[in-house]
Parts: sequence; C-alpha cells; structure tokens
Amino acid sequence: MENNENKNPDAKNPDVKTPGKKTPGKKRIKLRRLLLKIPKKVFYPLVSAIAVALCIAIMFAVSSANTFSTDNAKVTAKMYTVNAISSGKLLEWNVATGDMVSQGEMLGRQEVLPGIFSPADGTVVKSDYSIGQSVTPQTTLAVIADTDNMYIGVNIEETDIMKIAVGQKVDVKIDAYGNRKFSGTVSEIDSATQTYFSSGLSSFSTSGTYTKVTQLIPVKVTIENPDKLPMVFGMNCDVKIHLN
Repeated sequence: MENNENKNPDAKNPDVKTPGKKTPGKKRIKLRRLLLKIPKKVFYPLVSAIAVALCIAIMFAVSSANTFSTDNAKVTAKMYTVNAISSGKLLEWNVATGDMVSQGEMLGRQEVLPGIFSPADGTVVKSDYSIGQSVTPQTTLAVIADTDNMYIGVNIEETDIMKIAVGQKVDVKIDAYGNRKFSGTVSEIDSATQTYFSSGLSSFSTSGTYTKVTQLIPVKVTIENPDKLPMVFGMNCDVKIHLN
C-alpha cells in the first residue's frame, strides 16, 4: 500500500512556500530594515516625541472622563423685581440705575399707601420710570441685584445634568481676567429648565408636529474672590466641573 506522505512530499516541509500565502516574518524583517535605515539623530527624537504625544493623549482622556467643561456660563446674581402697588401715577421715585439700596428702604410712593420698598440689599440694575408716569401692578419699576453674593450661572444641557451634583469642585476662568483661575463649588441645581416658566406651560403642540429641542438647566456655582476683583453682570466664563 502506497504511503500518503509520498503523495505529497511538500506537505510538512517548512521550506516550501504555499502560493498566495504571506509570511508574517517577512513583514517584521522589512519593518526592522526600514527602522535601521533611519539615522539615530532622527530616530531617538522621533521615539521621544511619539512617547510624549501618547502620554498627553492618555492624560487628556483621563481628565475628560473625570471633568465636565463648558463655556455656557456668565457672571450673575439673584435678581429682585419691584412692581407698582396699584394703578395710578408715581408721586415719588428716589432711585436710579447704579444706586445701592438696603432691604426695607423706601424707593418711592404712589397715590395710595404704603410706599414702595426695596425687597433686599443690593444694586439697582434697572430703573426706567420717573415721577408723574402712570403705572399698574404689572409694571416693573426696578430690578435689584444682590451684588454682595454674585455667582457664576452655568447652563448645562439636560443630557449631561445627571453628571452634576451639589458640592462638586469647579475651576472658573473669567474672560475679563485672562488665565486667572477662581475656585468654586456647585451650590445649587435648578428644578426646572431655563425656559420652562416662560414657555414650557404652553409649549405642547396640538398640530401633530413637534420639534424636540435639548433643554438647558441652570446651575449655580459660587466662587472664591479673596482679592475682591470687580465682577460685571454678563461677563463670559469657562468652567470645569470635577465630577469625582
């Protein structure tokens, strides 16, 4: 009986190459030869640059996973509105934009008593009325800001809000002060989206069509300002929230 090995003598011969099949060793040899052709003056700096780039990429990936950054942030403060008591004329109005007022201070009066008083300590940031003008209870006579407790108002998209929690540390950069970093803390997360009370109650469509828009949720970040640097409403900020 004829031996099967004699029928195919090259089957177990490692020196015989199978047509169409690439040998992995050849690729390694070619790569080694290519690397050996690179001058040492170029090779070692190139390897060092690749290693540094790799380290930076790893550090960036780790930092991105542990922080949340946004530039949708501005300097702001709690605002109080002052409305007229009743319909009629203003007989007296004693404040203008920029004035400092104290809680309970009389700001003006109408034909009826009592007078119009400040609801809080702060700065008058809007006052567009004067003596003799007709007003109604719906008329906003002034807006007072609590400038002693200014903070950073950050708008977070609803898809990211679950990452944010009260007490998280925050790094804040205010455009007006360049690269100067302020330390802050997440102190409050609003329970409603930015536009809910202005349009949310009547935003449901009855026409059969609806366009979903990603909502923003206001987050309050209090910052440390030991040098008492002046803050102006609306200053742009960049914030980085530490998630861990």
